[in-house]
Amino acid sequence: MGASGMMAVVPGMILLGYTAYQAIGLSLAVDVIAATIVAIAYYRHDRVDLRRGIWIALAAIIGAQTGSRLLLRIPEMELSFGFGILLIISSVIFWREGIGHGGVGRGVAQFRSSRIARKLAGYSIPISIAIGLSVGTFSGMFGVGGGIIFLFALLLLGYNLHQAVGTSTMIMALTAASGALGHAAIGNVPYVAVIFAAGGTVLGSFSSARLANRMNEQSLGRAIALVFGILGIGLMLLTLWQMSA
Repeated sequence: MGASGMMAVVPGMILLGYTAYQAIGLSLAVDVIAATIVAIAYYRHDRVDLRRGIWIALAAIIGAQTGSRLLLRIPEMELSFGFGILLIISSVIFWREGIGHGGVGRGVAQFRSSRIARKLAGYSIPISIAIGLSVGTFSGMFGVGGGIIFLFALLLLGYNLHQAVGTSTMIMALTAASGALGHAAIGNVPYVAVIFAAGGTVLGSFSSARLANRMNEQSLGRAIALVFGILGIGLMLLTLWQMSA
């Protein structure tokens, strides 16, 4: 499932009885471990290059800190229900579009040839900062990495696909680390649960990678869509039951 699997951590922990705030803090902490492992693998193959993406990385780190503090302004019930809606929307997207980078590549090629891209070419730094801040803030608030947006942005900056994937994973790790530290500072990281969840993530990543390699892109996308859909519906029903109790 890759980075998208982190979206399943938050609803899973809420369904296990953790608060939405704790689940998001835990998700970011686990994301640090998972993204770092993947980023190191890409780094060893010389596919991580932060030089051109440094503004996105720095802005995302600041945004994640901001998001971790803005989160407390959202009531927990509304947060849980909203995350359920986000999962269902993601489920529909995965079911229709599948998984992989083919669609991203086509989108980048189309955008690069557009008139808007030529006009924005001279504003790469402000645009990079805006993307980093917005995605970092979203990550800090909802516990997800925003990897596909980082990937898209790096492709627009001229990275080839392999370097874009490796570098976006490294930025995800840095963003998640910033968000996790922000949540830890306000007591939203259940450390014992992080240890067990991280262990499960590492072990599960190997078995899921084997399974994913045996499935075609459409089947894998629909499997993820079903998981997200079930978790989203379950989370929304649990929230509605808690609100009526």
